[in-house]
Amino acid sequence: MPEKNKNVCFIGVLLLILLLIIFSQPIWAMDTTQKIIYNSSYSLDNQKIDHTVTFKIDYLQEIINDIYLQGDLIIRATNKNYADPLIMGPNELYLNAYNIIENLDLRAGIIVTRWGAADFFSPLDNFNPSPPNLSLTSNTEKLGAMGINATYYLNDSTNLQAVLLPALKATPFPDQYLKDTYLAQYGPFYQKQGITISGVELSYQQPEELIWGLELSHTFPSFDIGLSYYHGYYTDPFPVNLDIAFNPAGNIMDLTLGYPAKQVWGLEFQGDFPGIEGATLRGDLAYIIPEKWSFQGVNILEKPYLKAVVSADYTTPSDIYLNGGFIYGLPFENQGQCSPYLYLHADKKLTNSNFTPQYTCVLSLKDMSMGNVLGLDYQISENVLASFSYVFVLGDTDSRLGILKPSEGFYFSLEWLF
Repeated sequence: MPEKNKNVCFIGVLLLILLLIIFSQPIWAMDTTQKIIYNSSYSLDNQKIDHTVTFKIDYLQEIINDIYLQGDLIIRATNKNYADPLIMGPNELYLNAYNIIENLDLRAGIIVTRWGAADFFSPLDNFNPSPPNLSLTSNTEKLGAMGINATYYLNDSTNLQAVLLPALKATPFPDQYLKDTYLAQYGPFYQKQGITISGVELSYQQPEELIWGLELSHTFPSFDIGLSYYHGYYTDPFPVNLDIAFNPAGNIMDLTLGYPAKQVWGLEFQGDFPGIEGATLRGDLAYIIPEKWSFQGVNILEKPYLKAVVSADYTTPSDIYLNGGFIYGLPFENQGQCSPYLYLHADKKLTNSNFTPQYTCVLSLKDMSMGNVLGLDYQISENVLASFSYVFVLGDTDSRLGILKPSEGFYFSLEWLF
C-alpha cells in the first residue's frame, strides 16, 4: 500500500477509536441519531449485482457554553467495482462555536460547506467533492475536508461568510479506474502505430495554494440573494503529461495528472415565484475563470465560461410535488463542453397509502438525449423507508447523456433511522 494511503488509513483508525472512546464515556452523553442504509443495484451494462451497507452516526455534544462537537461517523462496506471494500471514519468532525465573538459563528475541523440555492448540480458548490459518479436516483453526497467556516452577521438580514481550506480535497477516483479509463482512451491510438500498451502508471501534481471564498448574503421580505467568490481548484484530475516507457516486459504509459486552478464569481437567489402562490424560485449563476491548461498541444481550459441552474418547485392542489428547471452545464462539462438541459422531478403520495411514485428526467436540448428514473417509495414504518427505481437512457452512447448509459438498471434501498 502506498505510504500516503497508509497514513490516511492510520489517521482514520485513530479518529474512529477516539470517537468510540468519546461515545463510551457517560460524561459526554452525546445526542446521536443512527441510520443504517442498504443499497443494491443491478446493472444492465455488465449484468452485475452490487451491494452496499452503510452505518452512519450523526452526533452533537456541547463541550462548554455555545461550543459544540459535531459531525458524523461513516462505516461502509461494498462489493462495487473499483470502490474500497470497507470505509470507516468521520465524514465530518468539527467544533462549532456560536457567538464566542459577538455576531460570529465558527466551524473548524473536517467540514462540508454548501454554497448555492439549487437542489442539485449547483456550479457554486465547489469546496467539497462528491463521490465519482453522477446519480439521478439520490441527492449528491459531499465529502468532508479540513477547513474553517466563519459567518459574521452584519445585521438581522445580512451576513458575510468566509471559508478557508488549507489543501484541496480531490474527488476520490480510484487509481485503477483512472488507469483503465485512460488505457481505453489512448491505447487504441498507440495500437494503430504498432505500440501495445500493457499498463499505466499514474503520478499527480498536487496544488499547493490555500483554497478560500467569500459570500455576502441578504434576506429581503420575500427573497434571499447571495454574491460569492471562490478561489481554488477543480476537484477532478486533468491530464498534464503522457510518456511511453518502452520495456521488453511490456510498454508502460506514464501519465501525470493535475488539478487546474479556477475562480468562480457567483450569484444565487431563492424566494417566492412571482404570481404563483406557494411556488419557490431558485437560481445559481456562475462565471468561471479557469487556469489555462493544455495537454498534448490542445487547450483543455482557456477562456472564462458560464454555468447556471434555474429551477422552481410547487405542490399542486392535488398534492403532486413538481420540481423542474433549466441547467446550463452539468458537473462533468467544462468550457466549450457546456450545453443546455431541462430537468423535471414529480412525485405524489397516494391517498390512504404509504406508497409514493416518482419520476425524474434530464433532457439535453442539444441532441435530445434523455436520462429517466421511474421510482417508488414505500414508508414501511415511521423510521423505515424502502425505495425502488429503474434508470434508463434514451440516446446513443456518444450523446450528451450517453455518460449515464453505464448507470442503466434497477436500484433498491432500505433506510432505517433510529
